[in-house]
Amino acid sequence: MPPPRRAILPVVAEPDAVVPDPDARPQVRRDQPAPFVVRLTLDRPEQRNALTQAMGTALRAELAAIRQEDTARAVIVAGAGEAFCAGADLGALGQAGATWDERRRALRAYYRAFLDLRDLPIPSVAAVGGAAVGAGLNLALSCDLRVAGRRARFAASFVRVGIHPGGGCTWFLTQTIGPSRTRELLLLGEMIDAERAERIGLVDRLVDDDALDRASVALATQLAAGPPAVVRDIREAVALAQSHGLDAVMAFETGAQAASLMADDAREGWQAFREKRPPVFRGR
Repeated sequence: MPPPRRAILPVVAEPDAVVPDPDARPQVRRDQPAPFVVRLTLDRPEQRNALTQAMGTALRAELAAIRQEDTARAVIVAGAGEAFCAGADLGALGQAGATWDERRRALRAYYRAFLDLRDLPIPSVAAVGGAAVGAGLNLALSCDLRVAGRRARFAASFVRVGIHPGGGCTWFLTQTIGPSRTRELLLLGEMIDAERAERIGLVDRLVDDDALDRASVALATQLAAGPPAVVRDIREAVALAQSHGLDAVMAFETGAQAASLMADDAREGWQAFREKRPPVFRGR
């Protein structure tokens, strides 16, 4: 049974607009810290990795390449320097068009990288060191899991600069921490520390700052070691559960479970269990 498309924000199809950005140099660095794991690092540390049009375009290109290559099993998103991502480049947003419709279309294009990350067929991990503010918070929330160092800080501070939240921030926060805490973060725009972020469910794992790289790579490696089809379908099932009822989720689960029981990876899993060794899943 083919899996359903992941639930995404309701949008109206329309052509993407281009936001002018004079800085066109590459702003996303790619490496492979472990087998089957790709790490994408926002590389604009002098501007605290503020999201420019060039950075968003580069991130989308890397995500498209990962999807096309079909060799990675997990992705890490990190930030160079002292911040994860300090938000959108407000100068670029200010050039987003003269009319309401032009600005609306330009902003949709500007934030598209978040949905490209979320819609990858493989799991993603945000390695958050330093500030994740506004668009940076959205980027972290687009990942399946978030690992944070103790100096990490989080804020949806749109209201403090007179701007309505964008990039799906309201949806991402509500799905992650619930409507009450979402209202608190959005209406007050306050910065919260990593400890509170972990308590309210915004962060999945909290580690010492000097362990952040190791912890994020270890988590991504663990995800990459899982049976690829099962990992994909678990993510699909969770996405389905966010917008559908029990019957729809159970219908998907029974189909996905039946397919997994017929796969070579299930046989490998049972064999490894009997032999008391780690399984080696090959995606078959």
